[in-house]
Amino acid sequence: MDRTLTDIKREFSTASTAGCILGFLGLSTIVATQLPALIPLLFAPLVCGTLVFTLYKSQMNNKQINIMARPTPTETQN
Repeated sequence: MDRTLTDIKREFSTASTAGCILGFLGLSTIVATQLPALIPLLFAPLVCGTLVFTLYKSQMNNKQINIMARPTPTETQN
């Protein structure tokens, strides 16, 4: 009985591995055929993302410390 379960598990493992490989192959084929239509749609997000990243990096280097000048209380004000 134990040997039968091991054989079934091995077959399911082989079937699932083959299914994953065929699934990834199918997705790769779909992406490869649709890629020329999708490239123009990726241009604007790529440009905006690059500009935002550049702005973010430039702001990190120019951190300003806000120092508020407050008068110190004298002994009579305490």
